[in-house]
This record gives sequence, structure tokens and C-alpha cells, in this order.
Amino acid sequence: MDTAQILADLRAQRDRINNAIAAFEALSVTSAPPAKTTIKAGATGAVKSAKSAPAKRVVSPEARQRMAEAQKKRYAKARRAVKAAAKKAGAVVPVVTASAKVATKNSAPKKAKGGMTAAKRKALSEAMKASWAAKKTAAPAAKKAATA
Repeated sequence: MDTAQILADLRAQRDRINNAIAAFEALSVTSAPPAKTTIKAGATGAVKSAKSAPAKRVVSPEARQRMAEAQKKRYAKARRAVKAAAKKAGAVVPVVTASAKVATKNSAPKKAKGGMTAAKRKALSEAMKASWAAKKTAAPAAKKAATA
């Protein structure tokens, strides 16, 4: 093949490519820009644009029921573990039922139990004052011993 023939073939191929590019450019200029799509949100029914945050997940009632049952099983397992640990330690764990919770809410307020008598309070106060005084007198003696 001679050089002139190769050049003619390359120019013809270039012309076909340029024509194809021009045709694609004409298509993109004449066509309208793509319209924004809208997505309906599952629970609210509001219309959102495609660029906004994704719609919230909608969980079916059956799935909610399965999740609730699984959570109840987890709570029951945790309560059993607490009771077993208390039983091992020898403590008594009170069982609180829903009716017991309602009864405590509606019952009258309980009176304060026991408390400290005035004599006990005074004795404790004097003991604490004596302890503070002993610490106060011991502190300077400790400082002298440390510096000497």
C-alpha cells in the first residue's frame, strides 16, 4: 500500500468519527434535561426530590411483632440471669408484676422507717469531732517529724 492511500483512509475514518460526534452533540443539545424524579416517603406520604435524604424504612406489622418478641426474650434472659445470681448469693429477689406496679402507684405514701435518734446523732457528732481533733493534732507532729 502506498502512503497516499493510507492517508486517504485515515482522513475518511476521521470524517466518519467527526460526523458521529456531531450527531451525538446534536442529540444532547436538542433533548430536554432529565426531569427530577420524585419518591414518595413511606410513612408520611410526603413527596421528596431524588437529591434529598432517602425515605425512612417502613417496617411491616409482622416484623414489628417479631422484633417485640425478640426484645421480650432478651429482657427475660437478663432477668433470669439476675435472679440466678441473687439465688446463688442467697438473696431474695422480689418479682414485680404489672398489677403490683399499678398498686404501688395508687397506694398512699409510706411513712419513713426508723431513722437516727437524737442521742445517737449526738454521740456520732461527738465521735466525729474527736476524730477531727486527733487528726488536727497529729498533722503538725507529722510535719515536724518529716522536716527533722
